[in-house]
Amino acid sequence: MENNTKSNISSFILLLLLAIVVIFVMFVSCSPNKMRSKIEIERLFMQTTKPEIDFLSGGGLQGQGGPRTISEEVSFTNMEDQSLEDNEVFASTAAKLDTSKVYKLSEVVIKVRSHFAPERDGKVNLDFNIIAPVDILDPNWRLILTPKLIDGDSICRLDTVVLVGEGFKDKQIGDYEAYEDFLSTIVDPSAYDSLFVNWKSLYKEIHKVQRRNFNDYRNQYELIRGYEDWKKMNEMEFLSMEALAMRHKKHMYSKYWRKAENQTIKNKEKGKNSDGLHEKYDAKYKKDYASFLKNMFSLHWLDSVNVDVNLHVQKDSILKRSHVPRKYREIHTKKLTLKDIQAKAFTAEDSARIAKHHYMIDEIVLNELNMNRKDDIFKEIVEFPYRSSRAGLKIDTVITAEDDIIYHYRQPWAVKPGMKNLKIVLESRAEAIDRSVFAFPTSDTLTYFIASLSQLADESLVTERKKLHKYLFDKGTVYPNYKTRKAHQFDESINQGTFDKLLEAYNTYTSKSEYSVDSIIIHNSVDLLGDWQSNHEQSQRRGDAISAYLRSKTGAPVVVKNKGEDWSSLVKEIQQRNDLPNATAILDSLTTAVYPDKTEEAIKKLYPNDYKIIHDEIYPKLNRIDYYIELCRTDIEKDTIRETYREDYAEAVRLLRNGEYMDAIEILASYGDYNTALCLVCMGYNDKALSVLDRLPESPKNEYLSAIIFARKKDDKEAAKRLINACKLDPDLHNRIKLDSEVSELADRINLWPRLSKY
Repeated sequence: MENNTKSNISSFILLLLLAIVVIFVMFVSCSPNKMRSKIEIERLFMQTTKPEIDFLSGGGLQGQGGPRTISEEVSFTNMEDQSLEDNEVFASTAAKLDTSKVYKLSEVVIKVRSHFAPERDGKVNLDFNIIAPVDILDPNWRLILTPKLIDGDSICRLDTVVLVGEGFKDKQIGDYEAYEDFLSTIVDPSAYDSLFVNWKSLYKEIHKVQRRNFNDYRNQYELIRGYEDWKKMNEMEFLSMEALAMRHKKHMYSKYWRKAENQTIKNKEKGKNSDGLHEKYDAKYKKDYASFLKNMFSLHWLDSVNVDVNLHVQKDSILKRSHVPRKYREIHTKKLTLKDIQAKAFTAEDSARIAKHHYMIDEIVLNELNMNRKDDIFKEIVEFPYRSSRAGLKIDTVITAEDDIIYHYRQPWAVKPGMKNLKIVLESRAEAIDRSVFAFPTSDTLTYFIASLSQLADESLVTERKKLHKYLFDKGTVYPNYKTRKAHQFDESINQGTFDKLLEAYNTYTSKSEYSVDSIIIHNSVDLLGDWQSNHEQSQRRGDAISAYLRSKTGAPVVVKNKGEDWSSLVKEIQQRNDLPNATAILDSLTTAVYPDKTEEAIKKLYPNDYKIIHDEIYPKLNRIDYYIELCRTDIEKDTIRETYREDYAEAVRLLRNGEYMDAIEILASYGDYNTALCLVCMGYNDKALSVLDRLPESPKNEYLSAIIFARKKDDKEAAKRLINACKLDPDLHNRIKLDSEVSELADRINLWPRLSKY
């Protein structure tokens, strides 16, 4: 044991010495006085090339939501002063960079670049190319390119593009492999039981525990077996006592029966009565036998004991009350058996618990030191760790560094109300495998002007233009009730409210100074029941009666135009129904009739079922009054146009142009005009917008907006038709097409440009 301890101490000291040597070597290698022969990024200091961002090539839209490029170039040329001072050279003629010279620029070029980015559903797509020239690429470098979006006063970092050289990637892989090698030397604490254990002492301790577990089991086993033997002996004693009781019962019964018989004989000889004698001795027998049982089996705990008691049934209760030795009482109470003994097996948990007291402490201490320093070792070994997540990363790829790298970058961006433009700049840096870093100057700025459909808002609709007519009329229809069909007098008692609407309208117009009522015209008609001439006269009488009633209520002139039988309305009603099998034949009869009465009789006779429907459901509609209130405006001399400035509408247009569509539609929804449809299109409600446009008259903007909707619905034929018509009505819309991806892509897809250019 002593030798083992000395060996462990010696190994621990050796390991500590080795760790000190490693730290010393690292310290010497990191000495600040040591000058490195070369820095990886040295050549970047000797050139002016840098990563840039540029718009997509080709000019037009690049896919839905793509941009259109507008470029402007401004040059400043210094042509007057061509002289050179001492130590000056022209930059345009220099063959290579000489840091001892001053370079003179003969020309400065400033580029101003901008895009139109269409806004759809509250978003724009910012498309641009990130360009990394081959001059700034190297297998041993990593290029980190981060676009920044300038939105007003705020700056937002977009997802980063990482271009990794092959040598740089190999460096990363090698570092991670070295770290994995280090991790492989660390032992998990769960493995201490198998690797850092003194097995000789452990096995000895395990044997002791196993022997102790066996002895515990054996003691319980012997105790239960002893209890079982005692219990069997107790039961045998009970059985012998039960047999004795049964014998005693029979003996006592015979004894008292004989006594009863003998006494009966004696009484008979003496002439005495022996009634009840057997019952008396039987009672004595029962009393004596019960007393015997109580004493022999200690049955005092029973409320009553009789000769018929079943001792075998009471066996458990009798044995339970017998004296149980102290050592068996717990077993007897819990009714334990051999199956209830838990044999305690030696488990892996027992082994681990014991092993903790037989560990090799020195090895564990060194292992735990390495475990605690894992993060520090990772930072020392892995100089360029992988990203822990893809968040904030656009792409991370390995490059060959043999050609220029051009990456197409697309960034969706939510448009805020009032946003007019967005700007993009690029920040970039190069990191080399020797941890040297070069930060490039910020790139040129790209500007995106937001082209929104809301720019198509029609501000002229803010002013409502309403045509006012000099002469007007208000019309309506009523169905008066009559007591009989032959009655013609208008009975107000059975026509409550019939002319309320007419009278209300009349009172409204006469109460306004700008209106003057000229007259009231009524067209009176009846159904076809009866002969034509009688019906015509009846209609005239009813019209005259109603005319008198209305003059009494209004005082206005009332003109009666008698229609008699209303055949035209009858024809219209039949045409609208689908429950008349012979409707065609009936209509032919009505439209070619010469003698009305004969025609009606023929229909009634030839088509009785159809006639019944006509009689019950259509005839009541023919007994009616069509009225017209003729009036004129007193405030104008002739038909004229009146303009009204609508402040709420002007606010809605402002909100629409500002991109606040939800607020704008709350106002525009009640107008149902072009701007309403435009707002719905901006919100993506194409079907609702189309239903609004379908109710409006044809116009260039209506047609253009319809073309956008049909293009979204993938109906190229209808979209092309509407777009061509829009440009035909307003040729200036041709210049707008490039700004709206739906119609621009449509024109590209089906080659519409030649036809559109005609207008």
